Amino acid sequence: MFTSGIATVGAFLLIGLGATRESKGALYTLSGFLLMACALYLHTQAYTRVLTATAAISAEIGVGFFVLAGLLSRHRKQARPFFYFGSIALLVAVVLFGWMQVTSDRTLNTPQTLLVELGPDDSISELHQTLTEHGATTEKAFPAFDLNMDQDLAQVYIVSVSASRLASLIDALKEDGENVDHVELNFDVSLQDPIAASSDRDQRHDVLEDDPLVANQWGLDAIQGHQAHALLKDLSPERKARVAILDTGVDAGHEDVAGTFAASPATADPHGHGSHCAGLAGAVTNNGIGIASLNWEGRFVEISSYQALNESGIGTIEMISQAILDATRDDADVISMSLGAKADTPKVIRDAIGFARRNNTIVLASAGNANEDAADHMPSNVEGVIVVSAVDEKLEKASFSNTNMSLSRPITAPGVNMLSLKTGGGYVPMSGTSMSTPLVAGLVGIMRALNPDITEDAVYNILSRTGKNVKDSARIGKLIDAEASIQSVLSGR
Repeated sequence: MFTSGIATVGAFLLIGLGATRESKGALYTLSGFLLMACALYLHTQAYTRVLTATAAISAEIGVGFFVLAGLLSRHRKQARPFFYFGSIALLVAVVLFGWMQVTSDRTLNTPQTLLVELGPDDSISELHQTLTEHGATTEKAFPAFDLNMDQDLAQVYIVSVSASRLASLIDALKEDGENVDHVELNFDVSLQDPIAASSDRDQRHDVLEDDPLVANQWGLDAIQGHQAHALLKDLSPERKARVAILDTGVDAGHEDVAGTFAASPATADPHGHGSHCAGLAGAVTNNGIGIASLNWEGRFVEISSYQALNESGIGTIEMISQAILDATRDDADVISMSLGAKADTPKVIRDAIGFARRNNTIVLASAGNANEDAADHMPSNVEGVIVVSAVDEKLEKASFSNTNMSLSRPITAPGVNMLSLKTGGGYVPMSGTSMSTPLVAGLVGIMRALNPDITEDAVYNILSRTGKNVKDSARIGKLIDAEASIQSVLSGR
């Protein structure tokens, strides 16, 4: 900051000398502008925040204008405008620095939350002194859980503390190894918004389904969905399978999912992402309305919805974990999570997924939309999760899709230009691994409906064994084949 400030003021000094000297004036002026360019470059290296850089530059320019005005005044040249310019620049700097101070104070006083796991024999009261010294408050993260259900999850607490004391509290808790087993930030996970797409295609007319928009659904062609419908139309499930959408909620009243929506907490969806996922997983098919999923006449799959993300598409680690636990305790057969972040998966989410798997719930997660390795993406990087990447209409890796072959259960499905439900009514095409994931979840639900005892290992083995190799399968896994998967379940192989 000091170096860039000297350079800025020096630049104005040279420009001023150029304006007051008849000999070599142009050389001074040119040197001044070159030094100004160097000063601007130094600012780009010294500051990471635009607001901070703007405030600093304004202050330096203000001083520079005063230096320039002083030189001009000394040589009896017009200096008043430059005094005005300098005053305005300094005023801007004062306002910006003041604003940053106010917002900084607000940030430091904004409560932050931690997830603190105690040992099975420990009590939160044993942390009373440490928490009081830091002005922290606590509440149980998962009050419905006791030690008999899960010793780790039952002992997790949400600890709220001001940002200014956060680091100190983390250190103090980590030092208390006698009572504290684990500490982690309850950070926000932002939804990777799906990519708007176009559905102006009309490729099929000779199909079994009477859903009017089925001609716009290329994904059903790609996964042998129509052939799967031909198998399902004369079958009855052992029971309906429940596919839980953990997302922004689901518009439970939408015309194409209302007939198969099961009682569950999140029945509204101001955002729209969860509703779009729900339609791909289980929209009622062959009902003369809207789109088709694999859920023939709604007989095989019912959709439930849990609030993992808020109406802005943001959820905390605790919110996502709570949604997993609630869906599992409500006997979900399949959990579909089209969410995540580039991070190691926090322990509480790993524990929640472990609880789901131990209770016979199959968990799927999107690979992510950053064109990176899903091993760096949570919660897809949790062991045992079926990780879904995306292909486009050419059955090539979608340009945005993360790869997933570094993980134990990779699979892929259509995820570009996918037509599905629009919250509030109607239909909209979107793209993303958010779209490919519920498509696979719907197929897994069909498999569970036909054989309620099928295990997660058997499900993944069938998906992988019957899946089709496509151009990029070495990076994104095999493309699901719905017909072949269903036939494998029916034959018991």
